[in-house]
Formats: sequence, structure tokens, C-alpha cells
Amino acid sequence: MRSSFQHATRRLARLLTFPHFPSDYANLVNPLHGRELRGRVVDVARHTDHTEVTLQPGPGMVTDFHPGQFIGLGVRVNGRWVWRCYSLTNAPAPAGTRHDSNPGGSNHSTGALLTIGIKPVPDGAVSSHISHTMRPGDIIRLTQPGGDFYLPTPLPHSIAFITAGAGITPVISMIRWLAQEHPTGRAQLPDIIHVHSDSRGTIPAPYQRELTDLAAERRGYTLLPWNSSERGRLTPDRLRDLIPDITSRERLACGPQPFLDAITAALPGTRTECFHSELAAGATDGGTVTLEGTNRTFECSGSTSILEAAEAAGYALPHGCRMGICHTCTAHIVDGSVTDLRSGHVHGAGENVRACSTTPQGAVTVREAPA
Repeated sequence: MRSSFQHATRRLARLLTFPHFPSDYANLVNPLHGRELRGRVVDVARHTDHTEVTLQPGPGMVTDFHPGQFIGLGVRVNGRWVWRCYSLTNAPAPAGTRHDSNPGGSNHSTGALLTIGIKPVPDGAVSSHISHTMRPGDIIRLTQPGGDFYLPTPLPHSIAFITAGAGITPVISMIRWLAQEHPTGRAQLPDIIHVHSDSRGTIPAPYQRELTDLAAERRGYTLLPWNSSERGRLTPDRLRDLIPDITSRERLACGPQPFLDAITAALPGTRTECFHSELAAGATDGGTVTLEGTNRTFECSGSTSILEAAEAAGYALPHGCRMGICHTCTAHIVDGSVTDLRSGHVHGAGENVRACSTTPQGAVTVREAPA
């Protein structure tokens, strides 16, 4: 009976609000309610080398993610929604304290806060906006946490974290979770050695005091900063010198692709996550995109994805996550070439690419790839 009443109520609401959705009107009362996941900026902590943003997610956002995962962040830049992926740096909410919006018990946030770490890129469309323009109270769009870079179950007894530059951010979430789940005086941390490479030999400002204190106060966590400017590139041979038993440890590495390629070649089985520096505006020249079989051609700048440019031109392309994971926006290159905005890799005719994370190099013709 109750189910029938709820169904009738929802149907009446849809009829009264047509052609919009009831959620569109709820948005007028609470901007965190809407058809897409949303969040409110609570704090923006700006440092010389990194920015950490604290977010209050709206209803529907899970809080039981794996430490090490990332979320998609959508912000309005020059009147358009632009998306990028950033690692979560907070630990998941402890069991028993999660905020549920679903009375059935699924872990969806109605109040838990999330934090993300961002390394600003000069003239980067999103990172520059966050670093210079974003303010507490801003409403942003979100995607659910994703990615497979996280600690295995059961938790290993010995771990080697190997990070470089902005690659430290997903590991920060893991370390915070490990400290949370192994509180002082109650549980011993696993045997963790953390090597972080940076051109200045320092830990990024938002995390330096925290990690230094953890290393000083807790048995089990050893922090080894590596100054690449003075000591040269951190190579697998140097890692073996720093961690003699590295081959017997669970290894997790995050950093630029060449750094990870060298590690995985020398230390097979290492779990890796490549961070992709946001391309600066104008890093590629951009061009025009033609949709095969139509008369539709539109301009696309070198820092804008094909999906975003199509939407700005009034063309609706299939899409899902908007951050290069779900493959819903996969397009086939018929002619020309495109650049991946995440990695800088160039793809040419005959290849399939994701419209949400590529931009044209000159004139390019694409068609929707078969499912």
C-alpha cells in the first residue's frame, strides 16, 4: 500500500513539473539537490605547491570508497562545465559513522566531508580556476569515486609507497586510512616505508607536518624524502638501496608515466597509478571536429575536450563519467589526429579514443565507435 502511494506521489510530481523534473525545482531550494551529483566547496587551502579543497557532497555520494581512489570534479569556467579527475586525500568515513541517505543502509553521504589534492598547472583551465578563483560556497559537480589503485585485502604486513610530485595525493588517503584504522596505543601500523621524490626534496606543504609527525610518533611508518635536483632521478637501483627488501613488500607507486615505466619494468607486480598533468591552455593548437555522416563541424580549442566543444556548439554526444573511464563517449578517428588531454599521447586515424578527454590537432573527422 505504501509503495503504491509513493509511486502515485512521484507520478503526480512528474506531471506537475513537466517538462522539467521534480529535482530541478528542489535545486531552487537546495543547490546540492539535482539530477547530477553535486557538492559545495567548504574550504580552499592554498599553498605554494599544492591546493587542498574540502567539499561537502550532496545526497547520493558514497563515503565508503577505497583509499587511493579519485573523483571527477566539474567546475564552471567561462560559462562551461569543465571536468577533471583528482585523487581523494581524506580517509573513508570509519565504519559506524557513515552518513546514510538511504534507509536501506547503503553508504551515501548527507554530511561527510571529502578532500582532494591539486597541483596547480600554469594556465591549466581547471587547476588555475581552483587555485585562483574557487571560493567556499561554490557549487560544483561530482562523480562517484573510481579507480583501482588501492591497498589489497587482506592488508599486507609490509608496504612500500613510492611517490613522485603530485603522485603523493592518493597515497595520502591510504596513509590517513591506515592511521585511522590503527589508532595509537591500540593497533600497530603495518611496516611501511614511504619514498617520495621531489625536485626540492620536500613533502608537499599540505601534508609535510602530518607525515613528519607520523614518522616521528608512530612505529611502522618510515618517510624517506628524495631530492631529485641534488641526487638525480629516483631509479629502481636507488630504490633497492633505500629499501633492501623491496621485492618482498607490497609496492604501490604513483607519479609520471616514465617514472612508473622504469619501476614496473624492474619490479614487476608493482601497483601503479599515473597522474596526468593538466595540459596548459594552448598546449595544443586545437582545430575543427567533423562528425562523419552529418554536416556538423565545430571548433575546439587545444585545452577543451571534443565532448565539451560539441556541447558548446549545441551537439549532444553520448557520454557517461566524463573522465575517461566508462567508454560511453568512445569515438573512432576517421581522419586526422587528436591529443589525450590527460597523458599528451597523440592518436591517429583508425584508433578509438574518448571524446571526453581528447582534443583535435588540426582538422579531424570522427564517428561514434560501435559498442
